[in-house]
Amino acid sequence: MRETDKIEREQANRSPQRFHRGKLGLVLERYLDAHARERNRDYSLVELDQLWREAARVDSAIGLKLFTVFTPQDWHVLAYLCLYSPDVLSAMRLWSRYAPLAADTDSVRLLDDDHGVGVELNVDAPGELARYVVEHYGAMSIAQLRRGTGQVVQPILARFSHPRPAYHKQYSQWFGSHIEFDCPSNVLYFDAPSLALPMQTRHHGMLELLTQELDRRMAAHRNFTGWSGKVAEGVRRTLAKGTAPSLDELSQAMHQTPRTLRRRLEDEGTTFRQLLDQVRAELELHLEMQGESLSGIAAQLGYGDVAAYLHARGRWRAWK
Repeated sequence: MRETDKIEREQANRSPQRFHRGKLGLVLERYLDAHARERNRDYSLVELDQLWREAARVDSAIGLKLFTVFTPQDWHVLAYLCLYSPDVLSAMRLWSRYAPLAADTDSVRLLDDDHGVGVELNVDAPGELARYVVEHYGAMSIAQLRRGTGQVVQPILARFSHPRPAYHKQYSQWFGSHIEFDCPSNVLYFDAPSLALPMQTRHHGMLELLTQELDRRMAAHRNFTGWSGKVAEGVRRTLAKGTAPSLDELSQAMHQTPRTLRRRLEDEGTTFRQLLDQVRAELELHLEMQGESLSGIAAQLGYGDVAAYLHARGRWRAWK
């Protein structure tokens, strides 16, 4: 018993795994001409850090440039949400609302202070990785605002928490001429005319559809805490390997008996089947937005054929 307790304490003391849920890792791999991976997956911070470092050896300013390598099929759903928004300010509000769905490390909020209205981005990651991701998100957001409005949108002030990099002159392409480094936080400030610019790509129907889905996913995401969170993480990792998760296998990996783990989940008001359905539904939306075929989605969700996937989908969509 003491040995089991020791294992559980060691598991509890480990830093929780945190993931990015878009195609960032896949695009980085493609940029590096790595071997093709057919399956969508979540990328842990460790993997992303390694990929960014390798890409930075090719181009030190890769954080500012990577989004130009993305195709529309690579875009995260939040990139589409920006285009469907009524105007720039609405796009910023939606980004701040749904940012946690993109990655466990991200938090975005709107500010209105002495500098004006801005969007603050925080990435909870080690120094270099945080800089790459902030650069990437900053360039991506400006690129999408320009794509949606048809105007050369630029912040009136861009503040970054990291030190000034050697390639800092390349920042002006995205962030204008008023740029500061070594600041308390990362904030992009915009003037009132820019915030009011309408999106030429706005689409009320698509916006309503996506926000309904994302609200559902936010509710499910908040429920992934405690043992439910640990099981959800295990399910994601197993699906990333192309296999269907089982309670017995996850119990063994978590040093629990299936009966004990089942009881722990029941104490938190859920079951293994419900968690598996929630994670699959979360991943399904990403794959649909990326244009994946039904057979491709079925395979990546751990089903042997499309018929089994469609049958199961009817079950998890019933609790939306």
